[in-house]
Parts: sequence; structure tokens; C-alpha cells
Amino acid sequence: MKILSVINKNIISLKAPSDINEFENILVVSNSGLGDTLLSTPAIISLRKSFPEKKITFLVNKKMFPLFKDFEFVDSIVLYSSGFFQQLRIIFTLRRLKIDTVFLFHSNGPEDIFFSILSGARNILKATNNTNHEFKDIFLNKLNGSDAHNIEKKLDLVKIFNPRKISKRMLLPSNFYQAKSSNTHPNEELLIGFQMGAQDIYKMWPTDNFIEVFRSIESRYKNLKIVLLGSSNYEKKLANYFLENVKDKKIINMCGKTQIQDLPLIIKSLDLLLTNDTGTLHLAIALKIKTISLFGPTNSKEFGPYQDLNIHHVIQEEGSFVNRLPKKQRNQDGMELIKVDTVIKSINKLIPKKCLNL
Repeated sequence: MKILSVINKNIISLKAPSDINEFENILVVSNSGLGDTLLSTPAIISLRKSFPEKKITFLVNKKMFPLFKDFEFVDSIVLYSSGFFQQLRIIFTLRRLKIDTVFLFHSNGPEDIFFSILSGARNILKATNNTNHEFKDIFLNKLNGSDAHNIEKKLDLVKIFNPRKISKRMLLPSNFYQAKSSNTHPNEELLIGFQMGAQDIYKMWPTDNFIEVFRSIESRYKNLKIVLLGSSNYEKKLANYFLENVKDKKIINMCGKTQIQDLPLIIKSLDLLLTNDTGTLHLAIALKIKTISLFGPTNSKEFGPYQDLNIHHVIQEEGSFVNRLPKKQRNQDGMELIKVDTVIKSINKLIPKKCLNL
């Protein structure tokens, strides 16, 4: 990373001058996590619908590839992985494709600057709040500190090219919508998903609160089952802690037991998802599954639901004070402001009365 940072400062002069009229071979980049990639899909769809004759290549994290390999809004996919030699491979591929415009919808530096400049692209655009970015002069767009929704920030980059159609809806490849599952369960089970983990601990509602929610609703609803979701080792530990404190047959632990391409089918089986600010939230939104999302340090107006708002309840508390600390020192104080009773009230509003255990 340090080597690339030094190299980037010495290759800025190699960037070709921007030319908005040179717009034929487009690279769209979202090479990080699930949520960020899903939040990029409206901008990608808008590009495809507005410029059907242009060639669109998608640079996506190889971990996310199983979810997007059939994404019909792009012509081809290049897999991203970190490391210096992997960046060289990406650069050779992009130069062969004759990329002229790069949309960095969500990307990590310094690698994104490195492969963007050396791809030979004239137009480089990046969605970021960092107005003091040392490489800001290489971008076609002006960087700003807007707190607009993340989807809108990405669409602002597309709007520079005067698109004919704008889509604000997150979508997965169509095969995930066609796959059978939906909300029909054996014995008319009521399935509520708990996503207790998140990328950072300061975005996580305490596990004890999830346990308290379950104990409050377990007898209220008939045929209730709780599905624990997650993939990381830390999320597995959260699930084990939950199970140690809730010895109940109503719990289905799916943490670490599925591949990423299996997650949409699992999400589609849910009647409701209770979740922190995670990629799983955005996946449920894209699949039109009811959600209750919990926000403290992060801003729901920027990263929360942006479509089908009638089926998504957002609980936002003012927990941004934890952001004053370095990331590694941030704790759950901001998320602890969210009350269990508030969450239970939201669940009761979203679950039909026919599910009550009368």
C-alpha cells in the first residue's frame, strides 16, 4: 500500500487529459463489500439504459462475483483482488479493453488511483466525500462533502454525461428474482432474520438486545423461527453466544453455513429482517423483503433504505459522537442508544395480525 501511494504521486502526470466526448468503453468499479456494490447498481443500470450502445465492464471484488456473474446490465466482468501484481493484471486487462472512462463508484485507495491512471482512461470519476483528497485534480467530477444518499452520489457521476434514463432502484441479476423460495414456509412458519454483525463493532447493536427482543416476541407469534445470519468468524461467535443464552428450537443458525450466492434465497424466505447497517440490509431491500434497520454512528439518510419505503422501518439514534474517535477505538455506545422497546414496536407494526398467537 505504501509503495503504491508513492508510485501514484509520480504517475499523475501520465494521466491523459479528460475528454467528455470520449465515452465508449466504460469501466464501473465497486470492488469492496456487498452493501457498497449493491448501492452502485442504480448508477450502473442508469448507464446501461441511457447508453445501450456503449460497452460497460464491471470491476467487482472476486468475493462478490458469484452474486453478480449474471448481471445483465454489464457486458463483461473483471475480478478484483488486492496486491501489487494483481493490480498489474487488472491494468493489462483494462488497456486491452481500451477503457476511456472509469467510474469509481466505491473503491479503495491507493490501488484505485493506480489502475485508473495506468489504464489509459481519459475520464476518471470518483464518488467520495473527501474534499481534501490529494489526487482530486485527476477526477472529472468535483469532490464534495454532501450528505445526500449514497445512491444519489453515484448517480451524480453518471449525470455528467447527460443520461436519458435514471434508475434509483438497487437490483440483483434477474435469476435471483426468478429462483423459487419466497415467503411460503412449511407449517406456515414466521421467519424473522437477525443480522447481529456488521463490518465494524461500533455499528453493531449489542447481542444481548437481540436476545431480549427474541424473548419478548417468542410467545407473541405462532410458528415463529429466528434465522441467525452472518459469515465472518466474529459473527459465528455472536451466534454461539446467542445460542448459549437462548436454548430454543425456534433458532435456526445459518452463520458461516452458506456461500454468498445462497444468501438471496435465504433472505427471500424471510418475512422480516432485523439488521444493523450491513450489506445484508441492502440485499433484503433489493429483494423487497421487509426490514428494520438500526443506525447510530452511521447516517440512515445516506446509507439507509431508498426504495419501497413502506416496508422498511429505520431506527436512527444520534450516535455519531463515536466517530470522533479513531476507528479501532470506537465502541457500541452509539448503538446502545437504540431501545429494545422501540425495536419491538417496529416488529409488531410490520408483522401481520394473523401471525399473532391468540
